[in-house]
Amino acid sequence: MLGLLLFLLSFLSASGKGYDIRVELKNAPSDTLLLGYYYAERQYVRDTAIGKNGLFHFQGDSALAPGIYILVMPPKYDFIQLFINEDEQQLEVQADALNTISSIKVKGSEDNTLFYDYLRFLELKRPQAQGLQEKLKAEKEAGRATDALQQQLDKINQEVKSRQVELTQKYPGTITAMLIRATFDVEVPEMTGTPEEVEQKKYLWYKSHYFDHLALSDSRLLRSPLIHDRINYFVEKLTLQHPDSVKSSLDEILRRVRPAEETFKYYLIHFVNHYAASKIVGFDGIYVHLVDEYYAKGFAPWVGEEQLTKMKQNAAALRPILLGKTAPEIKLIRHPEGKPVSLHGIRSPYTILFIWDPECSHCKASLPHVIDFYNKYKDKGVEILAVCSQFGDKVPACWKYLEEQKMNPGWINAADPQHTSRFKILYDVKTTPQIFILDADKKILSKNIGAEQLPEVMDHILAVPKP
Repeated sequence: MLGLLLFLLSFLSASGKGYDIRVELKNAPSDTLLLGYYYAERQYVRDTAIGKNGLFHFQGDSALAPGIYILVMPPKYDFIQLFINEDEQQLEVQADALNTISSIKVKGSEDNTLFYDYLRFLELKRPQAQGLQEKLKAEKEAGRATDALQQQLDKINQEVKSRQVELTQKYPGTITAMLIRATFDVEVPEMTGTPEEVEQKKYLWYKSHYFDHLALSDSRLLRSPLIHDRINYFVEKLTLQHPDSVKSSLDEILRRVRPAEETFKYYLIHFVNHYAASKIVGFDGIYVHLVDEYYAKGFAPWVGEEQLTKMKQNAAALRPILLGKTAPEIKLIRHPEGKPVSLHGIRSPYTILFIWDPECSHCKASLPHVIDFYNKYKDKGVEILAVCSQFGDKVPACWKYLEEQKMNPGWINAADPQHTSRFKILYDVKTTPQIFILDADKKILSKNIGAEQLPEVMDHILAVPKP
């Protein structure tokens, strides 16, 4: 009894600076309690308390960043959600670990009180709704009338909806209201037109209103389980996976989160790292876009000068060889004639630029696929310029390898012994093989694909009607 009295007195005397969270946990499963928090798609531990008789104390001189935290109970790591607001950081939590929702009380936080009152309301309504749904199903299967049961179920659903609307309107700035609003559906109005037009209009409406009930500018969202899945769904499912469409969606996300500085920083870093490592053809253009529009324009002040310079250099190297760009001209020496040959001088509806190295195991594995592809597609308007990436007196090794392997593909073999064309720099050749598919005007249609993918990609290109 004395321990509990001292516990309460110490809580009442908390200074109000930083955070001070006292927890009285009946039936605590261990003497350890963790204070964790959400951070985008992950959870982290902020503090650890060792308790006695179910009493735990978390305290820090610096205030907690507002958001949704969790009291984690080892060894099974069950948890209790705890809302932290800027002006509610001196809290007293009382709960029974065996039944947290029905037992929890949080002094010092109106937001937590609202939330758990709401959860208890849902716990009361949920079994009622489930029971009615089971009866409805049984009555329908038996072919009996279900109007009365449906009216009862509709009444419960309306009670829940009314409670949600009441909380969001009466307490709009709370985390409780934020969570409830996030469950609201986007209501798509009726559309007119052909079935295809209606479907397209509904999709565009839904996408443009997808964040109506989730204000991404709210800095508390970064420390919640809400934001990351929503953003991922918007970018990866609601957005056509074409570089220009993805760029537009990322700009929309970053525009919405910009008022929340930490969220903006997190997602700009997340996106640039994700698309820098992407293996999807053309998605390097998204990385270039992010560097050009945000990093190069000073919207990432946290980046050091050395790193920023490197990012700009990477973007500059990729920019000339993005999809849709005209492939940089290169002038080479053709084998075996020893005459000059230029990429732009090749007259063919399609040109495959194949950069390889006889010392590269992947190149050796790719060559048979490329030869087979050429034999099947050379009569469909496809020419291949195969560039050996060796320099100086190592160039003959390229032709020797082809002779030893009895490879006589019939395409244009070439090299640049002195690297006067700078093709490795122009085409950002860090590894081999490299494959670029070009149209008649030498615009880049595809790149960064494996040799075994050439037939599939080329078939797709050939199937697209020419304007």
